[in-house]
Amino acid sequence: MKRFITLLLTLSLCLGLCAPAAAAEFSDVRAGSAFQDAIQFCAEKGILSGYADGTFQPGAAVTRAQFCVMLVRAFYPGEAEAQGKWKSTGWYAPSAAVLAEHKALPYGEKHWTDPEVMGGQITRRDMALFIANVMKDKGYSASEEAKKAAQAKITDFDAVGEYYEDAVKTVFALGIITGMSDGSFSGKGTMTRGQGAVVIYRMTQCMSAAPGTAAPVEEKQETAPTTLLNGKAPTEENVAEMMEALREMYPEGTNFAAGYAQGNNSPVREKTYPYARMRDPNTHTSNTEGCGGWSTLISDTIFGQVGFPLRKVTLAEARPSDVMVQLDENGLLVHVATITERPKVEDGKISFVVTEAATDDEDVYHLHWDCPYTWKDGGKYTYDIYTRFPG
Repeated sequence: MKRFITLLLTLSLCLGLCAPAAAAEFSDVRAGSAFQDAIQFCAEKGILSGYADGTFQPGAAVTRAQFCVMLVRAFYPGEAEAQGKWKSTGWYAPSAAVLAEHKALPYGEKHWTDPEVMGGQITRRDMALFIANVMKDKGYSASEEAKKAAQAKITDFDAVGEYYEDAVKTVFALGIITGMSDGSFSGKGTMTRGQGAVVIYRMTQCMSAAPGTAAPVEEKQETAPTTLLNGKAPTEENVAEMMEALREMYPEGTNFAAGYAQGNNSPVREKTYPYARMRDPNTHTSNTEGCGGWSTLISDTIFGQVGFPLRKVTLAEARPSDVMVQLDENGLLVHVATITERPKVEDGKISFVVTEAATDDEDVYHLHWDCPYTWKDGGKYTYDIYTRFPG
């Protein structure tokens, strides 16, 4: 239990706190996962490292500052040491100075010398800029034909932003940052340590030949996982144990205003986002903030972001960790929550208990456990249930 709680702790602002270790030694990196080869590579090269408890924490956030350090360690080794005069600006500043010298740092000096800006979590389009700039500096690019084809595939390209367009087309064309399940690029979505390792690894693959037009990397086919993120079998008993660890980590009343930054990369989004909301049918539920964010965090913490796809089950079949979508009489989304125990069916009614994030003062979301719900035929609400337990 304590080991699992440690897995959930937020990563520190610095990189490389522990000696590099093989990815196979990280307790939270599944064999055969899309992250494994990349994490192995980055660990062996000293680009990223693990934690004292044996975890890598692939789902933890990556900041702009951290990604600067990763890029310099990978593609400009040794150059940061010559930038000692910048250390007083911030722990990451020597690496940022290296990227600035190579014209690979976006934003300009007024931004990279601002710890608040550089300490913010990096977005997908920010990362695309860094990547494209480094590759350009190294003499690599995507062909115009490939970039044109990439643009045609990105369903939300108009929302990328003019400043980022060429970089996004480049990374997409080369397969360094791929699209979401709905075909979008989701430029304002954020990136994680595992994803950061993957893009660094893919960059090295694209630059393995002589400078020029880079060849796109081939997408690795992931081996379907057979264990939960804590390494145990996906049984109801083991999931319940992890739910109790979450209850301890996030007790009743926890302020959830910060949300779950990695939610838009979760498979939960594929099922819950398409629902139109009751309050405004032109909007969709968030998988990073509020009720949707909390349910997504729970699901990803237990099952991971890769593997264990969601499938629909009946309310009577629901098990702990299943995602509940509450709908009004018009089929519009009212609320998202997570089942915490098996429902009880009696007298034509189904009673069940959830954990949820709800606003209860000044529109700030707080977490609640043991919230009772009841369904009966002809009632005001209906419920769609999604599980990640194997079928």
